[in-house]
Amino acid sequence: MLNDLFRKTLRDQRWALLGWAIGLVLLALYLAYIYPFVNRAAEMMKVLESLPPVVKNLIGKNQFMASPEGFFNLQPFSILLPLLFIVFAIARGSDATAGEEERGTLDLLLANPLPRRQLVVEKSLAHASALFMLSVVFWLAMAGGTRLFGIVLNVRWLAAVVFSCWLLGALFYALALACGCWKGKRKFSIGVSGGLAMVTFLVNAYAPMVESLRPWRVLSPFYFYNGENVLANGLVPAHALVLVGLVAFFFTVAVFFFGRRDIST
Repeated sequence: MLNDLFRKTLRDQRWALLGWAIGLVLLALYLAYIYPFVNRAAEMMKVLESLPPVVKNLIGKNQFMASPEGFFNLQPFSILLPLLFIVFAIARGSDATAGEEERGTLDLLLANPLPRRQLVVEKSLAHASALFMLSVVFWLAMAGGTRLFGIVLNVRWLAAVVFSCWLLGALFYALALACGCWKGKRKFSIGVSGGLAMVTFLVNAYAPMVESLRPWRVLSPFYFYNGENVLANGLVPAHALVLVGLVAFFFTVAVFFFGRRDIST
């Protein structure tokens, strides 16, 4: 009898998590290693600072690369880390129920004395915990790497931006989970979640430069993730609460739809 789905879900992905963790550590160390060289490249800095504001906003927000906060906001917190976390989250969220259903293993899970709500909760807690562990690994690697190479960076604000990125990943996990619980189709879940991630990222990136998009920026989760440059200014509690609220909403939707799905069809 399956009596500990949370542990089983974590155990089943232990090797994948190890691979992700190693990759994130190497990424953090690489970025910390190259920053001193980039910082000394004065001519390149002048070229980068001369780019149009819309391009600078798209790939790196403000302060660009003239300071550790500016450089690390560009690499990796502008695009790379959110992308990695979202890919991880959508893959897990779309597979949590829809993947089980398509593989024909969902019936076996539900044949145990396991309420549908408990299945969604335990799988989601396991996946959220896995993403959180990767967040902690990346934060520790970044904190250690910057210290190793003599880079002055506020480790608390570093933790804040990593935590904010974890919330962003949790949001797209919950969205993918809700889509999977609604339709039972993994590809549908990936398509909707991935498409919304791309569209909302572009809205947030171009909104400061395109007046007609500015009112819509608040509809993008990327604005609440790092719209105020968390690494340089600290976490905005209201923005974090918005992300938490969205996670709770989509998770509730997922539980609602899964509890009413006819998986026999």
